[in-house]
Amino acid sequence: MQTIDWIKSHKKIMAYTVGIAVLICAAFLLYRHFLPEPQPVTQESEVQAQTPKGVEQAADAAQVPISQEQAADAAQQIKYIYDHGTQPQYIAYTTVQQAPAAEEAARQKAGADFAIITDKKDPAKAADLSNLPANTPVELNQYNIQAYKSTLHTIEYAPKSIDDYSPGMIGYSVSKKITKDGKYLGVGAEHNFDNHKTYVTVSYTW
Repeated sequence: MQTIDWIKSHKKIMAYTVGIAVLICAAFLLYRHFLPEPQPVTQESEVQAQTPKGVEQAADAAQVPISQEQAADAAQQIKYIYDHGTQPQYIAYTTVQQAPAAEEAARQKAGADFAIITDKKDPAKAADLSNLPANTPVELNQYNIQAYKSTLHTIEYAPKSIDDYSPGMIGYSVSKKITKDGKYLGVGAEHNFDNHKTYVTVSYTW
């Protein structure tokens, strides 16, 4: 009954809140409608792909948010992969006609947010296949990139009950990425307002 009474006494505020939420959703959908189609696979030169700016351009084309730190880290990894010939580089031996399907399949298999394609034979030249005949054989490097943040900050809040919104517990934790595939190790603290005790926490996120 308390919940129903609270809803009745705050129905104006709730109506305004719902109205604002609907407007925000409508604006977001309208914004997404006029955005160009995401391009999860971008063709660049090897030299360009090894720079933060090149990674940022590929992320923008895929409409994937990425920080400067993430872009710099990805560019450094691409350079290391190219210089040492290590994984997770994907090499496509295909034709111009089949290349887009092969590139997208490789990106999805790797679980990557976006990918950069470069010309294996000419690192200074962008991998532009648009002017080549459909049956031309090509050899391409593909760098699959996952846009994981290096650090995650989490704030937790729990009320005392559904009917009592006063704080029952509040906590904060910070997690650092420990693997390339997005696993995190974190430490934090939580304070319980009922027993007035503070706890130290350790978390593992995957």
